[in-house]
Amino acid sequence: MGERAPDVRAAPWALFNWASGIFRVSIVVKIGIKIKLAVILSSLLFVTTFSIGFILVAYQKASLEEQLRSMAGTITHEFANDSKIPFMQRDSLAMNLLVQNILRYPGIHDSYLLNHNFQIEAHKDLQEVGTEFKAFDTRLFSAHNEAAPWLMEEKDGLITFVSPIIFRSTTVGYTVVSFSDSFIQEQVRRSIQRVAVIGFVVVGLVTLLSIPLSSGLLRPVFRLFEGTKEIAMGNFDYRIPEVRKDELGTLVKSFNRMAAELKKKEILKGVFNRYVSPHLADEILKDPEKITLGGDRREVTVMFADIRGFTSIARKLEPEETVDLLNRYFTVITEVIFRFEGTVDKFMGDCVMSVFGAPIKSETHLEQGLKAAMAVKKAVEELNRVRSSEGAIALDMGIGLASGEVIAGNMGSMVRMEYTAVGDTVNLASRLTDLAGGGDILVNEAVYNAVRGKVEAEEIRGVVIKGFDHPVTLYNVREFPGDWAAEVEGIVHLALMELERDGIIL
Repeated sequence: MGERAPDVRAAPWALFNWASGIFRVSIVVKIGIKIKLAVILSSLLFVTTFSIGFILVAYQKASLEEQLRSMAGTITHEFANDSKIPFMQRDSLAMNLLVQNILRYPGIHDSYLLNHNFQIEAHKDLQEVGTEFKAFDTRLFSAHNEAAPWLMEEKDGLITFVSPIIFRSTTVGYTVVSFSDSFIQEQVRRSIQRVAVIGFVVVGLVTLLSIPLSSGLLRPVFRLFEGTKEIAMGNFDYRIPEVRKDELGTLVKSFNRMAAELKKKEILKGVFNRYVSPHLADEILKDPEKITLGGDRREVTVMFADIRGFTSIARKLEPEETVDLLNRYFTVITEVIFRFEGTVDKFMGDCVMSVFGAPIKSETHLEQGLKAAMAVKKAVEELNRVRSSEGAIALDMGIGLASGEVIAGNMGSMVRMEYTAVGDTVNLASRLTDLAGGGDILVNEAVYNAVRGKVEAEEIRGVVIKGFDHPVTLYNVREFPGDWAAEVEGIVHLALMELERDGIIL
């Protein structure tokens, strides 16, 4: 039998009462403030150390008990499996050897092999073989008809598990194994001893060191406390005056550096969200370990949006003006794509590639992609209207869209990678974009057939596309009838209104 562990729940309160008593005595005898602070700090540390220690001991005990139960169930079940053949062959020697072998496991107190009539077939005491099993009420066995082992009893430091021996869906016998929890009690006793020793040593050292340090200790500590609250509330501009040259001064400097680094990371997070869609950002931030080379096959919709005649326009502008013009249009396009749950794959000069259905799978990727294409067209038209009225340069956008299987994932090298999609669907969308004029949304026949009746499109026959053996039929999507049109108009209006309010595009 193992020694019982003390009641860990009562110990912290007893220690707290002890610390409170010391504090009251210190007030009565009117000891100096430094001594009082030293006693308070030591008492608090004593209570905290022992409270945490006893909590950890309780947690360790519960964890060990759970591990013991899990191990006991597994061993009992494996014992039943190993006993099946010797049991069916009535091989007494083999059964007794199995019993002797399992008793070699640390912590196993006793074991039995029973037949279906609850007579002992094998046991460490050979005199009990052939007798009736009386350690437990055998009626309890019939209450369990599952194939898995079950806990029969937990008493007096012993945990007993029973597992049926099943042959061709019939229970032909049972294995009974008792485990001792003395190992757990020994580990708990050692942990309590370690906690006590560490607690007394730490309290003694703190008591000796806190008296000369207590007078100047509290001010920077409280400043650090306030600083942590400000950081927790998101105020990364909070700084603590660096007036000390000792260890606390070093701690203050470290805190200020931490706040500065957190601010940088927050800025980088904002920049990161500008380069990828919120879905991809959330997936990466949720599990950074997933950022590995490779990909998988996905059914997606790919959209390219390319500015028509931008090369000639760029020749007339200064480099700064060119970048500013592209940024204004790309901002609008990106905002629209994100609102239809798309991912901006990449910017290629004056072209934007976006994917719908990756990295987050979507059953409606084609619908979302088509709506996003129409929304990009409408948003660009509205932006052109506003810019033309102000005498600014307006740009025409050609859009190509294809849907099908791609390989999507992180591609590149271990030093530099990007999430992208490759495959015939991507190539087709790119080729359609090359053929699209300003304001066009070109799709192939397969996409049009999938949404027939939901869009108004102009048929274009006999189009020659690089990579295709024969001329193909394309469709230029002009408008959406019904609910799709209202949804697109609403999202475009909301996106442009928010961008204009923030002063981003105009």
